[in-house]
Amino acid sequence: MKTNHLLIALVLCGWLLTACGVRETPVLAVPEGTQAGDLTGLKECEFQSEGSGTKDAAECSTPVVPENLGEDSKIDKDEHAQAKAALQDLLDQQVKEQYILGMVMAVRLADGTVIWSTSGYTSPSGRERWSANTASLIASVTKTFTAVVVMQLIEEGKLSLDDTVDTWFPEQPDGDSITVRMLLSHTSNLANFHTIFGNDEEKWTREWTPEELIAVANEAGPVGVPGSKKAHYSNTNYIMLGLIIEKVTSNSWEHEVETRIIKPLGLKNTTFLEEGSWKGKFVPGYIKTPDGYLSLSEYSWYSRGSVSVAWATGGIISTASDLMTFASALFDGRLVSKETLAVMAQPVGTEGVRAWGLGGGVMEIDGHKAFAMGGDNLSYHTFFIGTLDGKFIVTALVNTDIGNVISPSITALKQNMSQQVESK
Repeated sequence: MKTNHLLIALVLCGWLLTACGVRETPVLAVPEGTQAGDLTGLKECEFQSEGSGTKDAAECSTPVVPENLGEDSKIDKDEHAQAKAALQDLLDQQVKEQYILGMVMAVRLADGTVIWSTSGYTSPSGRERWSANTASLIASVTKTFTAVVVMQLIEEGKLSLDDTVDTWFPEQPDGDSITVRMLLSHTSNLANFHTIFGNDEEKWTREWTPEELIAVANEAGPVGVPGSKKAHYSNTNYIMLGLIIEKVTSNSWEHEVETRIIKPLGLKNTTFLEEGSWKGKFVPGYIKTPDGYLSLSEYSWYSRGSVSVAWATGGIISTASDLMTFASALFDGRLVSKETLAVMAQPVGTEGVRAWGLGGGVMEIDGHKAFAMGGDNLSYHTFFIGTLDGKFIVTALVNTDIGNVISPSITALKQNMSQQVESK
């Protein structure tokens, strides 16, 4: 059937990111600045069914306000309500204009308050709404988790940004010229094994070791000179970084992410993609066709996709709430120091499609430096963005293939920047 052939091609091309030219989700940057409180999460709000009642919905949408902020940094209740209403209007508009199933977004305001809203549903049945704790595949946002572990190891003196990869991979071509910094910023010019796999179903469904994935990229040869200013986005970079973490710590990549990030921050809805995860561990993804929505979970060829191609480059499942906790800790200096964050937010690969820092992309929004990362896996799109002063943070998720979380996230960021200016 033509539809099935098209879906197979789309899945193989879109697997985790952009093997066949599907858009890469942007990323941004982060500066020094004041902390806007010590908020680490949202209220407990599980899936809300359509019949769950307004009482639960109202409780779940209550803003969370840290108690340790001074009076000067607080926003009054009217402004909280205005921000919440504006966010709801934005999501309702986006779901309608994008013709997608639904969207969830969490926003941290200047006083540290976190508000969140949802619009639409997680499936065509209309029975389950998005919530702050709806689990979804975050794809390449995983790279920022990996980057944080690397930067922590650098702070501990176990690694250096200028270490060359021949330290751990003596046979690596150009290994004496490729540095940890280049891997983090996509300036190593290692080929992207996703692109090499193309539409070959056998390659996407077989089990790979990280070393084998790197060998595939090496066989294709470099796409440029290591250390050039032009960034070439490559998942191979973060497969190699995952291995470096394991070689330096003598622990698995999963162990280091869990003990350094997931457990300390209490990210109880964040876990790792594993065989069998496709069924039930996170919200199904949907492809919109002229005949309606098709769920990826209904196709065995999708569930047979090997999770080994994800791993340290795209193998984490999370929620809007947990991502807000993670991003807040990152921007508040609780995962790495503010000085380290400033290094991560310095543009390194500046001549590609976008400016890349270390573990994310760098940009400026209305005079504020920002750092962000996005992830795409066909029907799953995730994005977080924050200003380097930590005053404004946004996280967003959708599970429809045509969904766009980047533009509405930046719009939400600008709305709340503008509101703060107007309230002064």
